[in-house]
Amino acid sequence: MKVLAYGEIMDGGVSVFSSVAKRDGTKLIVTFGGVIRIDYPYKHLQGYIAQLEQLVSAEDLQSVEFDFRELSFCNSNGFYIIMDIAEFIIAQVDGPIVVKRLEDDDWQQETLPILLSADEPEIGERVVFEDMPEI
Repeated sequence: MKVLAYGEIMDGGVSVFSSVAKRDGTKLIVTFGGVIRIDYPYKHLQGYIAQLEQLVSAEDLQSVEFDFRELSFCNSNGFYIIMDIAEFIIAQVDGPIVVKRLEDDDWQQETLPILLSADEPEIGERVVFEDMPEI
């Protein structure tokens, strides 16, 4: 497995949110963890997004796995950054999309399909949600 890009939000010298994009063969795995509580997460994740745009476009990827199991909180500003990341990746990779989420987390169950535009037929037909127990 090869790490393509890493982004984080720091608060008081401590990482409070991180996202890692890794390549495993022809699959792109993007994990999200921690909390997004700040008003302007783009300021902290701008470099990560730029790296993703450059590297994902250059890779020959056949499928995507988004893993949200370690994302414990996300405010409305965080929604937009996750949507932007997911939208770009979904547009670049034509294959199946697996979304790992917590089975007992109402926020993940209700909000992730909206953030990933899973209600749009061209995306929804590619998305499989895997509901999993807490890590």
